[in-house]
Amino acid sequence: MIEMNIKEIEKLRNEMEKYRPLDADQLRVLNKDIRIEHIWSSNAIEGSKIDKYETEAIIDKGITIHGESIGDVLSTIDLNEAYDYMLDLASHKQPLTQTAIRDLNRLALAKTHPEWGGEYRTLEVHPAKTDFNPYSEPFDIRPEMDELIEWSKTAQKELHPVKYAADLHYKFVTIHPFRDGNGRTARLLMSLALTESGYPVVNIMPDKESRKKYMEVLLESQKENDPTKFEDLVGDYTKHTLEKRIKILQLNEKNKKEAEKDTNLNKQNHLKR
Repeated sequence: MIEMNIKEIEKLRNEMEKYRPLDADQLRVLNKDIRIEHIWSSNAIEGSKIDKYETEAIIDKGITIHGESIGDVLSTIDLNEAYDYMLDLASHKQPLTQTAIRDLNRLALAKTHPEWGGEYRTLEVHPAKTDFNPYSEPFDIRPEMDELIEWSKTAQKELHPVKYAADLHYKFVTIHPFRDGNGRTARLLMSLALTESGYPVVNIMPDKESRKKYMEVLLESQKENDPTKFEDLVGDYTKHTLEKRIKILQLNEKNKKEAEKDTNLNKQNHLKR
């Protein structure tokens, strides 16, 4: 299934390249919306009650939302800083390191749990509402993170970027190395892998049905010790994101052509005025 997804994804990406890019102002607005959606959705998956529009108000205008949890507000500010760092890492296209992963987690917890940021846990943790525990034992975390970094050096070169991004998320969150912020860090790592390969960020939606599917597919993949189903989920999100981007570019192309034709002004006469 993932191979079929990859073929469709490549076809969509090639189609996307046919259109003129958005101008700088349009791209700024689009990138801002993607950022807001990532921060809102990633925090909402973890239980934040702040909605997308409140997230924008906090990040864009520094407005504190009346009645909302201080912790949720601080988590929004933290994840915005971590998202900035993810984009900076992507722009340099360097091999993944444990330091970079620690720093992503450290920024994601900077104001909520600064004392925990970047620190590997020393106690066992267990996912809620299941008897199955996929997470690594504390004494296994460091060697398994070493293995993750070694795997990434080869996988990043050999795997398709979407498959690599899904596997990186899956492997990291299964180790679950940190005391808090593992899910947010995993989704940042997935976004990093996609962005540095020229793919759009994909955001897992936090509505009840989408969140449930995300959690169930991830847990099922962990039980089977096979990331294929999770790869398919990420592939579906990537296809949807590319399709949405293509529609935006198509509309942009149509609007530009209409604007060029729909005028009573003669270029030469206009310039003389």
